[in-house]
This record gives sequence, C-alpha cells and structure tokens, in this order.
Amino acid sequence: MTRKHILAACLLFVALTLAIAGMGYRAKTDIEAVVTDQFNHQQLILAQQIAADIGDHFAFLRTCLDSLSLMWRERTASDGRPWLAIPAYYSIFAEWNVAALGVLAPGAATPVFYDAAGREIDTAGLCPEACAKVFGDGAKLGQIKLTRVYAPQTGPLAGRRLMAMTMPLADEHGTVGGLVLVVDALAVAQRYAHNVRSGQTGYAWVLDDAGYFLDHHEAEFIGRESLDVRRQRDPSIDWSRLTWLIDKRVMAGQRGMDWYVSGWHRGEIGPVKKFVAFCPVSLGGAEDPGNRWAVALAAPEDEVQGLIGRLMVREWAIVGLFEVVVFAMFVATVHLALRWSRRLREERDKAGRELLGAQEKLIRSARFAAIGEAAARLSHEIKNPLMLMGGFANQVRRHVPEDGADYEKLGIIESEAKRLETLLNEVRDFTRPAPPQIEPRDLAATVRESLAIMAGAMESRGIVVTTGFGEGLEAVPHDAARIKQVLLNLLKNAAEAMEHGGSLTVTAEIVRDRARVTVADTGGGIPEAMRARVFDPFCTTKESGTGLGLAVCQRIVEDHHGDIRFTTSEVGTTFTVELPLALSCAV
Repeated sequence: MTRKHILAACLLFVALTLAIAGMGYRAKTDIEAVVTDQFNHQQLILAQQIAADIGDHFAFLRTCLDSLSLMWRERTASDGRPWLAIPAYYSIFAEWNVAALGVLAPGAATPVFYDAAGREIDTAGLCPEACAKVFGDGAKLGQIKLTRVYAPQTGPLAGRRLMAMTMPLADEHGTVGGLVLVVDALAVAQRYAHNVRSGQTGYAWVLDDAGYFLDHHEAEFIGRESLDVRRQRDPSIDWSRLTWLIDKRVMAGQRGMDWYVSGWHRGEIGPVKKFVAFCPVSLGGAEDPGNRWAVALAAPEDEVQGLIGRLMVREWAIVGLFEVVVFAMFVATVHLALRWSRRLREERDKAGRELLGAQEKLIRSARFAAIGEAAARLSHEIKNPLMLMGGFANQVRRHVPEDGADYEKLGIIESEAKRLETLLNEVRDFTRPAPPQIEPRDLAATVRESLAIMAGAMESRGIVVTTGFGEGLEAVPHDAARIKQVLLNLLKNAAEAMEHGGSLTVTAEIVRDRARVTVADTGGGIPEAMRARVFDPFCTTKESGTGLGLAVCQRIVEDHHGDIRFTTSEVGTTFTVELPLALSCAV
C-alpha cells in the first residue's frame, strides 16, 4: 500500500468520525427534546387526573348536600325540625374529608356544628364572614356555594386550612336556615396528590387560591405560601423564574408545561433545573372564577436526560468500535485489492484479454455478492427493532386514554413502523426476488382468488366489480403465488384510485400464443408527469406508498418472460399483463 492510499484512508477515517460524531450529537439533541416533551406530557396527564379527582370529590359533596336538602324538606313537613336529624349523617361525610357539619336553624344567627359522634362542638372560626353572608338577606335558597380556603385562629380546628360549603334552605314559614359542610382542604389535596410520583423522584404539589401549599413532598411547606417558604429556605437561589411561573401562569389558571430552578430535590442541596406540568382545579364555577386550586408535578431535568446521556455514550462507544472495525476491514480490503490488482495485471500479460475479462467479471460478481449480503443484513437489523417499536407502541397505546395526545402519537408510531416494515419487505422482494415456480395452472382460479381477497375493500368503497373469463385458461404456465401478488397490487391500486366508488372490470383470455389479464378502473387516471416513471422504483403519488409495488410487479412478470403495460386517461386506467403459453418460454 502506498503512502497516498494510507493518507486517503486516514482522511476518510477522520471524515467518517466527524460525520458520525455530528450525527450522534444531533441525534442526542433530538432524542432529548422528544423524550423531554413526552415526559412533560405524561406529567401533564397526571396533573389533569389529580385535578379531575379533586373536582369529582367536591362534586360528590355537592350531590350529598343536595340530597340532604330533600330530607330537610321531608322533615319540615313532618316535625318542623329537620336540622335535628343532620348529625346522624356526619359519619358518611367524615369519609369524604368533612371536618365538621353545621346546621343553621331557621331564624338562628349562627350555625350549630357537630363532630363525627353527633356531639355539638365549638363554632369559633368554623363559619367565616363569607359563610355567614350566604344566609343573610336575599339568600338564594338551594344554591350551593363554596368559600375560599381559610384557617381558623381559635376553636377545635384552629390552624387547619378549611373550606365551607353552604346551602341556604327555608322552613314552611319561609324562614331561612341551611346546612354547612366544613371541608378539610389539606386532607382533600393530600388524598389525591401526596402519593403520586412522576418518574423516579418527581412529585406533585397543590396550591390553593392564595398560593399556599395544600400538599407538597416537603411536610414543612404544607400550609405556607409557596414562594415565601422557598425563599426562606434558600435566599441564594434566583427565584425570579419560579415567581413569574406561579404568578403569571399557575395562579392565573393556565394549563401547560414549563421549567424552573430550585435549590434542592429530595434531600439533595444545590441548584436543580426541574420540568413542571400544571393545570387548574375550578371550584367556584362561573360565579367565583378566582376560587380555584392549582395542581403541578415537578421532576429534575437530570432524571429525564441523564439516562439518555448514558445510553448515547454507550451507543457512541459501540459506533466507535464499529467504525474502527470497518476502517480496519477497509484498510485490509484496500491492501488485498491492490495486491490482487497487481496479480491480475501479471496474469493478464500471460493469459491475454479473454482471461482478464473473465477475472474482472469474477471480481465484479464477488463485489456485488458482498454488497447484497450487506444489504440483507442491514435490512434484517432494521426490521427487528422496527417490529419491536410497533409492538411496544401498540401495547402502551392500550393503556393510554383515547382522547389524549399520547394516544394519537403512539398510533402514528405504530402505523409508521408497519409502513416501514412493508417497505423493507418490498425492497427485499425487489432486490432479492425468489425464482418463480412456473407450472401449468388455472389462471382463472388465480384471478378469482385475488378478487376474493380484495372483495371487502371493494365493497367498502362502493366499487362494482365486473369479471370476464375466456376459454383455455386451465393450464397457463405461471407461479400462482407470484401472479396473485401482481394482481393484488393492481387491484389495490385500482381501489385506491376510486376512493368514492366506481367500476372495476377484470378479464382473462387467450390471445394468440399468450394469456392476457386486464384490470380496468374508472379512477382519475395517472398524472401525466408520472406516466413515464410508473415502473421506476420508489416512484409513487401516495403519501404512505413505497413506490415499489409496480416495480415488483414488473419484475415478477419479466421473470415469467411476460409483459406488463398500461393505458390511462382522465376517465380511468387499464393495466394489461400477458404471459406466454409455452412452458419452455416461461422457465
């Protein structure tokens, strides 16, 4: 090997290394972006589920309160004192995080509150001003309202963050009274959010309408203002990003995904970039739109992208090793090729032009065989992970809500995997076709079987199929499976050309020394710009087509020593396949 060849090989190696490194870095960036987006969407789905559970919780309490109003009316009609039976129902409400149940007797100034045993308890702080106002003049009877979160300073529930659900009612004289449910807001939030985990270490947190934590992984944060408690723990962190996020997006009732920098995560101290997904929980409805909570899930960036980085390093190591092996093989191949070339020149001087031509033909055949083997191996290596991707996407999609964005994306992954698998099969058929098993067979039966396979597709599109078979088709030399592949491809193309219905005419007959099969549709025809390249590989007008179907058909027909052609216009297309009747011509 000369210095020139060594230098060229080294330059090629360096160029390949740089190209692979660039593609690897770009692939890592793209994968990180996709995985991060998918992870954030998963967090958003979890946040939405928590928000829905909290909303359903309060909806159930509203339903229970509405049901109690019926009992109020029935007892009013019987003994005139319905409020006396209310404490018996508190044990039911206690299971739904109701801290106290209050009854305002008609005409009374303040409600009377009961505990789980039905005992009367101190009313201090249990019915704030907003609660009492509901039962004042002009009260809307039967209308359920929910106060903002409040924390009594005195009484049996002092220091707890509560919400009062009120329902004004009247007795038979029209005197206003009603019911009050004091809901433990912290208990409701922790019931649905505290044990939710995002990824390995991510967690959920819930804010009330004033920005106070109702639930958080850090127990000392609960019941405190979300920004103040963070600043107090670590004043050195720049909290401007999180302040903007909470003020302008989270507390504004938005739903979305973002990021912020924290000063810790599950015991680890130091700046940590976290991905966060958030959504609101509307509690006050249209009458009080500001009465809403916010649910968020946060997870560190390293947890999402660290694994990707480790996987990419391993992949680059494998690629580097593969590149070294390929380079070594390349050097060895070049070296052997040069030695072989010198030897060929010596042999050419001895054996003459004819022997040299044979040797060159042998070299070309060997090289094409090596290329074919490499292509087959590459196709095999691509197809296996492709089938795994499609299978995994199908399994995951079964457990994803059908109305979610991930359900649609997983469906796209599955369909694209199937499309690529089809492409690989067609490439295999085109580049390495199996030799046809040509024997005298009934060509009419082959055509009928092909039509039977496509019958459902034709019927679903409203296509009327007409057939015609001539005499003498019982012993036409052909490979039934391969010719059926040709016919199915032609029938499929015809059906796709008639998306909104039409007519399909399929005939088979003997014309002189050939068997002729025609497939004629009434579609829109083949565009003029595509007609000259219809049988070219990878030529297609379909968004999901591979462009190999007709190329494979042409090759199969040529292997039968036959002919395939077409005529087309704006009113339809007719494909004609002709096969020789003589067996000696077809093998």
